[in-house]
Amino acid sequence: MNVNFMIESMPKLLSVLPVTIFLSVIGVIFGLILAIPISIVREKRVPVLAQIFDVYISLFRGIPIIVQIYIVYYGLPRLLFLLNQNNPGAKGFTMPSMIIGIVAFALNASANLSEAFRSAYHGVDKSQYDAALSVGLTKSTAFKKVVIPQLIPNFIPNFTNILLDLIKDTALVYNIGIVEIMGQANILASFSFNYLEAYLDALVIYLVVCFIFASLLSLLENKIKQHVFA
Repeated sequence: MNVNFMIESMPKLLSVLPVTIFLSVIGVIFGLILAIPISIVREKRVPVLAQIFDVYISLFRGIPIIVQIYIVYYGLPRLLFLLNQNNPGAKGFTMPSMIIGIVAFALNASANLSEAFRSAYHGVDKSQYDAALSVGLTKSTAFKKVVIPQLIPNFIPNFTNILLDLIKDTALVYNIGIVEIMGQANILASFSFNYLEAYLDALVIYLVVCFIFASLLSLLENKIKQHVFA
């Protein structure tokens, strides 16, 4: 075990940690933005759209994330070209790998977060919503004052799992040219063949980062529960 290599490599791995955090956090934020209307449409069973989103979620929950990344990487520029091919000056599209990664993660997260939303919503006792209506609250007010405050703490544990999965899945974007923690570990190890040491460094970083995010979100969940159920 080359301890000196691990000590020297750790700062170099930490230098690309912002890439990992940026990809996962931005991906989950855009996924959240997409997941909310998807959840509403599916819950209300809007004709046609609900069926389309059912298929969308089944696909993105059933396909490995690495396949999704490759499909977006090769498919999105081609789709943009096809949409613009009638333009006489149209040329082949190239997109930054970072954009590709964010899109892939956002699509994946939106499917999982949509299901998490529905689970959290159904975890709220419907009788409380009915009771709010019976005392004269409007449907929108009852939803805002009664359902949402209870829905959020129900949603946070699943949101935490999805975010942590995205953080770990960033290890795959090295395949499309983004140098993050695992990519940097591979580069550093390739010069001296200290792969075990490099991967142990990466392991420590992933564990610490995931622990920090999990702890912060758990703290947020407890604070909200104290406020809502006090």
